[in-house]
Amino acid sequence: MKALLFASVLAVGPLQGTPVFRAEVGLVRVEVLVTRGGTPVRGLAAADFELREDGVPQPLAPVLEEETPVDALLVLDLSASVRGTKLEALKAAGRAFLDGLRDGERAALLAFDQEVRLVEPLIAELPAVRHALDGASARGRTALVDAVYAALRLPGAPDRRTALVVFSDGLDNVSWLAPSDVLEAARRSNAIVYAVAVRATGEPRERFLGDLARATGGGLFEASSERHLRDRFLDVLADVRARYVLSYTPHAEGRPGWHTLAVRLRRRKGDVLARPGYWRSAPGAR
Repeated sequence: MKALLFASVLAVGPLQGTPVFRAEVGLVRVEVLVTRGGTPVRGLAAADFELREDGVPQPLAPVLEEETPVDALLVLDLSASVRGTKLEALKAAGRAFLDGLRDGERAALLAFDQEVRLVEPLIAELPAVRHALDGASARGRTALVDAVYAALRLPGAPDRRTALVVFSDGLDNVSWLAPSDVLEAARRSNAIVYAVAVRATGEPRERFLGDLARATGGGLFEASSERHLRDRFLDVLADVRARYVLSYTPHAEGRPGWHTLAVRLRRRKGDVLARPGYWRSAPGAR
């Protein structure tokens, strides 16, 4: 069986000490979404942005738009509440997202109920991920927080963009890990989290998903019913494609720890969305 249970990570109870996710010291990469009236603004260059680290302006490398390949990690709630038509709608939404990936881009499928399973690892053979998605079934309870932590632990490549697409239709009711610890781990990772939720009017909202998106500069996409899931997954992909990648080299003598980031436009109008900071590790730290 290809599924891998993250028992070694998740069955040990709450996290101990500080999470281990760190940004690369040699190069800081910041993905930025610029919109005006809800529509992405295209055609911007490095001169159109100002990026400050800890209040200090940084010299930016040329801006990349839609050029850096994407690693997409589908983190899908397959608890009992997703049975039936909702499961079929989720599969269709996932297939539509995978169909939108380009040659050379990679995807993984991590499924969760009360357990977390890596159904398909991060690979460029997208038909294998589609096949794994087609065979998914729903059962059990909802370990959302544990699943996000497991996804953050998957190894990525520094020259690619990592997008976690997290779907859940309800509230976490069985995770071992504390949401605050996993949020801190997400802040220290290079991943951007896009959360997709089904929430009918009047239903309680899973606060963790919104907090997770804000912590990484991602977004929360809500559907009022499973009929709109495909549209929300395609909205996520459009958001990924519309982002600029700003990069700069921080000062070598910069201190380890948390560094705030602030991005704004020069001489242009628009709303800017980016992660609020990153974690710099000490020289030689792992």
